[in-house]
Amino acid sequence: MLTAGVLSDTHLPYRMKTLPPSVIKTFAGVDIILHAGDVDRIEFLSPLRAIAPLYAVRGNVHLADGSFGGRDLPMDVQLTLAGRKVVVVHGHQPGVWGAIRKIPDIFLSLFDANANSRFNDRISRRLHRLFPQADVVIFGHTHKPFEKQLGKTLFFNPGAVAPTAKMQPSIGFLYFWEDKVEAKIVPVAPNGRN
Repeated sequence: MLTAGVLSDTHLPYRMKTLPPSVIKTFAGVDIILHAGDVDRIEFLSPLRAIAPLYAVRGNVHLADGSFGGRDLPMDVQLTLAGRKVVVVHGHQPGVWGAIRKIPDIFLSLFDANANSRFNDRISRRLHRLFPQADVVIFGHTHKPFEKQLGKTLFFNPGAVAPTAKMQPSIGFLYFWEDKVEAKIVPVAPNGRN
């Protein structure tokens, strides 16, 4: 079995100054760590690199934070883990269309408790078209945990580490067994203690 620690939307250093110690402690012993975007300065993830190999992707621009989402990072990472094709991507649509598309998403999330679930669904369908050969697609962006099987592909969003209104911070694990892949969400306490 191979164990992957999965996290996203840490928004370091703009929304958090450091990773919560509980995240580092919870990931102790994993084989690999995958970050699905929205970390502006990769050096803030160095405690994770001390645990296991770390792969991170670019997130989206956040004008209010002065954040470019880690523009020096790749848009996606494609790996083979335990014989399975794994894609790590943030999940947003880049460019002007993506920015325009995000406006109603933000507005709806303020008034509709189920909006982020629908965003996760829509993102997973789009990523399914973009990466049809993937066995596992990991994404973030919505700050809401999500797990769904579409055809042969498992889509997994660990949620966000950075605190977000109305949502519990969380991280995730993927367990690559010989015959299946299992996903697990682990809440992160707002004060960083599990």
